[in-house]
Amino acid sequence: MPDIDIRLTRLIALREEGQHADALVLLQQLFAEAEQTITAARTGYFMLMLEWKFLAELHAPAQLALRVERDEQIRRLRADAPFQRRDDGGAPQTADRFWRTSRFSLIVEMNETLDDARSTAALFAQLDASAPELARQNAGLALPAVVEAGNFALAERYLTAPLAHLGMLNTLAASEPLFPAAGAAPRLAAELTNLVKDVRIAAAVLRGQDQAAKADALCADLLAGLANDAMRALAQRELDAPGSIITAIVKHRMDQDQQEQST
Repeated sequence: MPDIDIRLTRLIALREEGQHADALVLLQQLFAEAEQTITAARTGYFMLMLEWKFLAELHAPAQLALRVERDEQIRRLRADAPFQRRDDGGAPQTADRFWRTSRFSLIVEMNETLDDARSTAALFAQLDASAPELARQNAGLALPAVVEAGNFALAERYLTAPLAHLGMLNTLAASEPLFPAAGAAPRLAAELTNLVKDVRIAAAVLRGQDQAAKADALCADLLAGLANDAMRALAQRELDAPGSIITAIVKHRMDQDQQEQST
C-alpha cells in the first residue's frame, strides 16, 4: 500500500478516535504534499477534502485552518491568472492548464465546506475582470455562487442555452435506465441532474431580473420536453429541492444492497 494510503488510513483513525488536533496536523501535511505534485493534485484531493469537511464539523481549529488554506489557494490563483490568457485569445501560455482549472475547483469545494459562497462569487467576479478565459473555463462551477450572491448581470453573461442538451438526454433515455443495476453508473440520472441545474440557474437569473413568467416558462419547457413521466417527476423534485436526484440514487443503491444481503 502506498505511503499516502497508509497515512490517510491513520488520519481517519485519528479523527474517529477523537484525536482531532493530531488529525489536523497530519491532514495539513498530506495536503501540502499533494500541492507539490500535479498528478496527485488532480486525484488525491478528493479524500483529503472529504476528511477536512468531517474534521471541520468536529474541531473548530480545522475550520480556521481550512479558511487559511482557502485564502492561500485564492492568492495563488490570482498570482497565476495573468498567465492564463494570451492577447490573441489562444490557449494559455502555461502547459499546466488542467491544474489551474483544478485550483478553482478546489477553492469552490473549500468555500462549500465553509458555507462561504460569497467568496466564490467575489473571486469569479475578479477573474471576469482580469482573466476572462479562466473565468469562462470555470463558469459552470461558479454560477451557483454568483446567483446566490445576487450578481445576476454577471451570471447572465456566462449562461449557456439551458435546454441545449435536452435532445441528447432523451436519446440517452431510450437506452439507459434512471436507476441502473448494481455496479452500473447512473449515467442518465447524472445527465438529468446537469440539465436541471442549468435550467434552475437560468430560471434564478430570470427571476432576479424580474422576469418570473419567463423563468416559469423555462421550467415548464424542461418538464414538457422530457421523454417520460419518471424523468419529469425526478426533474420536478430536483427543481424544488436540489440534491433530490442524488438522494434518490443513493436510496436505490441502498435498497439494492439490502436485497442482495437478504437473498
